[in-house]
Amino acid sequence: MPEPEAVSPWPLRIVVLGGVMLLSSFILFGSMGGALNEAFDPRTTHVAEVSGGEGALADLRPVCHALYITADHEANATLMRSDGWNSNTGSALEASECRSEWEPMTVDRGVVFVRVAAWEVEEDGQHLLQLEADEGVEAWLVDVPAMEQGMLSSPWILAAFGLCTFGVLILPVGLTLLFSERRQRGKGVMIVGTDGQIQPMTPGGAEAFGIPTQQVREQDLPFDPVTGAYRESEGGAPGADVAPNGMLTTEQVYALMRGDIEGALPPEARQDGPRDPFVATSRRVAPTPAARSEPEKSTPVEPAGKDWESWDDGP
Repeated sequence: MPEPEAVSPWPLRIVVLGGVMLLSSFILFGSMGGALNEAFDPRTTHVAEVSGGEGALADLRPVCHALYITADHEANATLMRSDGWNSNTGSALEASECRSEWEPMTVDRGVVFVRVAAWEVEEDGQHLLQLEADEGVEAWLVDVPAMEQGMLSSPWILAAFGLCTFGVLILPVGLTLLFSERRQRGKGVMIVGTDGQIQPMTPGGAEAFGIPTQQVREQDLPFDPVTGAYRESEGGAPGADVAPNGMLTTEQVYALMRGDIEGALPPEARQDGPRDPFVATSRRVAPTPAARSEPEKSTPVEPAGKDWESWDDGP
């Protein structure tokens, strides 16, 4: 009996690969707290730090700058061009959206940062930052592009983000392929082979049950061995021994379950010749009893010398 068609191992391999990537990214994120702090924590990456009710001078470059405080405080801030503590050369800069793809974060539990304001600095030089808040409130001014570049400069952070991204993309693809393959495998007709084992009826099923391909070919069968549905003939009418809905009859289905493909054929489609005595069949023809012949009645033969005796003895 030929081996059944092997199941492709690639869907399962893709699922395992995606899961390993996600797990590896989580492990990396959890083991590099110092690198995350250096890249995303405003308390580490700030260019200026100011307390409530005070001001701070900072040499800023013409890029986006954002001011952050912890979530449990409230504050207002202004940023203006300055030549020193006692002289302001311009009015306060207008607040800007200054959106960023990355938000500040930290590995410290319970610490969340919120943005107070952001400004788009147009000129390089010193600027005065003033914070209106309660005493003891700390705020940090962050160079947004520098924070993003700091994230990209860490190979471990890049590796963690890369593994997480590829894992999220690969895992759904592998699961889709795996479920699709299992669904296709479940659509076949299950039959009982000559060895008593249940297995799906796949293309080439005639060879699987020991029937030569020259004897019964799948394209010659009037029904599909996988689905059990009858094929329409050229004249548009199925075989004579077919159920009204175009499916196999109960007797033909039973023959397929026994592994007898030829026995499932309609009578007019069967080939002449002796059948294989080792192939199970559900069609058994009772032997025709021979006609009984009447025995011939025997006629008694009289001896030849009886007439001469009658002449001698007389009447």
